[in-house]
Parts: sequence; C-alpha cells; structure tokens
Amino acid sequence: MLKKGDPIIHFEYPDINGNLINTENYAGKKLMISFYRYAECMFCNLRIHQLLQKAPMFEANGLQMIAFFQSPKEDVIISMEKHKVTFPIIADSDRSIYKKYGVMEHSKSGFIKSGFQIKKMAQAFSNGYFIKVGKGSKTLIPADFLIDTNQNIHHAFYGNDISDHMPITDIEKFLTSV
Repeated sequence: MLKKGDPIIHFEYPDINGNLINTENYAGKKLMISFYRYAECMFCNLRIHQLLQKAPMFEANGLQMIAFFQSPKEDVIISMEKHKVTFPIIADSDRSIYKKYGVMEHSKSGFIKSGFQIKKMAQAFSNGYFIKVGKGSKTLIPADFLIDTNQNIHHAFYGNDISDHMPITDIEKFLTSV
C-alpha cells in the first residue's frame, strides 16, 4: 500500500477515448487518481456524479483527475455517457495499474457492510443509479490518491467497504494546503 510521501507510480495508459494518459504530463499539477470497482456499480456512479458536481471548483483550484474502472472499455463508455465526464477515464480490466497502486483488497465483509450505507444507497437511487451487476470484481475495495505538484503522494485513501471513497472535504483541504 502506498502512503503519504511516497513518489507517484508513473503509468502511461490509454483512456476510453483513445488518448494516451501519462502521469509525467501532470508534473507541477495537483492530481487525484481514483480507482473504482466496475462501471455499472451504483456507488461508483454516485461518486462520479459527486465529483462532477464539484469539478468546476476543483478545476478552478488546479486539481486534475484520472479515474480507473476495472471493467472492459465498452462497458465503461456506456456507463460514463450519462455523466459527461470532464476528466480521463481509464478501463483497466486486467487491473495492471490497480496492482501498481496496491488496490487489490477484496472484502466480502466490505461488500456486506456497504449494504448498510442507507444514505449512500438512497442518494444513488435518487440520482438514477441502481444495483446492477457488471463485469469486474464485486468485492474490490476502491481507493483514491491525492498527488502533490512534486508528484508525491499527499494522501492515500484505501476504502473500508465497496462504497467508501476519500471524503470530499479531504480533497478540498488538499486544494487549500498545497
């Protein structure tokens, strides 16, 4: 697992639109890299929705974002169409970048625990995201990483259950502290 102060794990990988994403191109910029479960996941779609609501403020404060899904590219394209995502989305179905970032934890108890996240489930349902089984591990625990302008990990967040991502307030604090 990565921790604060570790250097970024560099990668070069195509996004779902065919653009080659290279972390070296983000040097000197604030960056958030997020790892999600699968493209149809209601919690993952809710999180993308929440990030897009904050995207204008994040972008105004210099934050760039990259998101990974462990689903096939075609599934990610279909799921992300409704969001009109403004940042790169990468389909990493063999989870090669997940492995490099230590995002490999699978938890049946984390899957069950998410069923008790009534508020998140209600938010997902109210935004039109429903329980839908897609391709990819159903028990993979998501993770988020905030990278500073020197390309070091500022904050590594490994979730506790399948719905758990870094709190938005932590992202906001990062933008004002770096």
